[in-house]
This record gives sequence, C-alpha cells and structure tokens, in this order.
Amino acid sequence: MHPKHFIYIILLSFTLLLLASSCKKAEESSTQEENYSTASKPLSKFLFLNEWFGKTGVYSYNLKEKKYAPVWWHPRQNVVMLVYRPDNMPAYFLTASEMGTRGNFPFFERIKLFRISRNFSETIQIDKVEKGLQFTARWNDDDNLEFIYTSIDKIISYYVNEYTLAYDFYGKLIDSKIETFDIEKSGFPYLIPPRNSTISPSGRYGISVRGDSVYLKTAGIDSTELITAISHKINKIKWTDDENFLFFSTLDLNDESIKTKNPETSELFIYSLKADSLVESF
Repeated sequence: MHPKHFIYIILLSFTLLLLASSCKKAEESSTQEENYSTASKPLSKFLFLNEWFGKTGVYSYNLKEKKYAPVWWHPRQNVVMLVYRPDNMPAYFLTASEMGTRGNFPFFERIKLFRISRNFSETIQIDKVEKGLQFTARWNDDDNLEFIYTSIDKIISYYVNEYTLAYDFYGKLIDSKIETFDIEKSGFPYLIPPRNSTISPSGRYGISVRGDSVYLKTAGIDSTELITAISHKINKIKWTDDENFLFFSTLDLNDESIKTKNPETSELFIYSLKADSLVESF
C-alpha cells in the first residue's frame, strides 16, 4: 500500500470512529504488562479502523515513526465498533458476522467483544452474543466498559430486553443487569441519546469555526483560543471520553480526489486539550 494512500485511509477510518479473557496465563501476562495508572503520557500512537480486502480491522499508527501496523484483522469478520482512549486505558472492539435491517427492525448476528492490551501486543475475545437488535459500548463513570444490547424476549414477542454488561480494566465481567421494555407502550429503548459533536462529553469544551479558523471554547471563560486554520469544511469531530484529545477531519467521501495521491479535501488534526497544542496534522 502506498504510504500516502494510507494517510487517506486514516482519515476515512476516523469517520467510523473516534471500539479479555481466553486463558489464565494470557490474563496474568496482561496484568504484569499493564500498570493501572492514571498518569498521562504523550500521545505516540493510536488505533483506527481500516478496510482491507473487504473486511474492516483494527490498526495502529505510530506518530513518531510515521508507520502503521495491523492489530487485528480476520477474513470472515468485520470490526463494527472501536471503543478506545489514547491514554492508559485498554481498547475494546466489537465484530459482527452480519447486521442490518429486516422488515422494520434492526438486527445483528454473532457479536464478539475483544480486548486489546495497552501496548497493542495482545488481543483476546472476552464475550459474545449470538443475536439481537441493537448494540453499543461505552465507558461508564467508573472507567469500566459497558456493553449494551437489546433482543426480543423469547416468551412475549412485544417485549424487548436491554442487557447491560460491565467489564473491568482487565476485561473481567463484574456486573450485569436486564431491563424489559413493552414496545407497544413505550417503543424501542434508545441505547445512547445523540449529542452535538462540537461539544465535549462533559460539556466543558466546545469548538467553533469562523471563516477558515477553528477555535476552542472553555465553559466559564469568555475568550476563545485558536486551534488551527483549515482549508476545507470540517465533516467529522471526535472527542476522547476523558477529554484529553480532540480529533477532527475535513474528509469528503464524495470528492473524487481522495482516491488520488494528492487529495484536495482531506485533512486530519489531532489536538491535545491538556497540552493546549496541536499534536499532529495530516
């Protein structure tokens, strides 16, 4: 793959973005490898999704070396969600054999949940669900991963069960609960409410665009701060859940230039809110 083409794939991957337990020995090696610390480290590499031979996998990109490497890819499975913070947390991703819509209902089949160790060296499947309707995953207030999915009740067809599974830092299931909804009375449960992508998860930060400049706004402070100048319209914005980093790109999938060596509309920016500086731009 041409290295310039790869940069464009990174841009495409962020439109999908900004997603462990197989044996005791593997878990022990991961535990020794990972020091559970909240200390912030400079961003040196990050994960992204990339499609190769028609299947989406997880890849890492080293900012210093300007190189990428596959983390997980399978010829018969697609990665459909990556839950990841570029800090001290492990990463998780979900694969599905099939998903879409049947009639008026969404569906998925054979969802698998994987955990990636902090140094990206080990990938372990920690759970699976044979079939259901909707699914999502997120960090909860305790920094544990929550995997949430819904399925039709096996006894009463107009009941939908919502399952919430919580996994700790090492991928161990530590909590689970089920909530049942009568869809004839209350409709389908909405897993996560939508929010404005220009506002950070806590509402502390926001970005605005004035002309060709992007500014950062901090709640409680009247002034704004210049992040960078851009040449094209921002199409995708992603905040990390801990609000340490902000990703935004100007990727336009409808522009034919993204298929060339010199795309005219594709820019990717990584901004560190903690360091108050632009980490990288492509």
